[in-house]
Amino acid sequence: MNDLAEAVLTTIRNVLSSHKAAIGLHEPLFEGREWEYVKECLDTGWVSSVGKFVDRFEKEFAEYTGVKRVIAVMNGTCALHIALRLAGVKIGDEIIAHALTFVATANAVAYLWGIPHPQKIIKTENFIRAMQRSH
Repeated sequence: MNDLAEAVLTTIRNVLSSHKAAIGLHEPLFEGREWEYVKECLDTGWVSSVGKFVDRFEKEFAEYTGVKRVIAVMNGTCALHIALRLAGVKIGDEIIAHALTFVATANAVAYLWGIPHPQKIIKTENFIRAMQRSH
């Protein structure tokens, strides 16, 4: 191992040494029939983006939100891609996105051949007025 790699690992170990266990993104909470539903998906082979649970989710979410249709997607990148398409983004369009984000935001723009511009966005009255005038 080279000196730089060893220095990085040593620094990480020093920072994490006070933690007894890894800190997870979230702790799963199963309070109902989740295990039963997961097992049913596995048993029936419907472990994807379709199936009765997806259909049920879309229907109930549409009812809850009061909209005609809901489309469940795989992840946030897919959701952003669809939103940008519906907004009419096309080749060469320049899209301002917050700089403090995951790369998926820029990827969704690039999928439509748009040009992502990461920016530190501070909402001020002037910014809001400028945005209102541009529409």
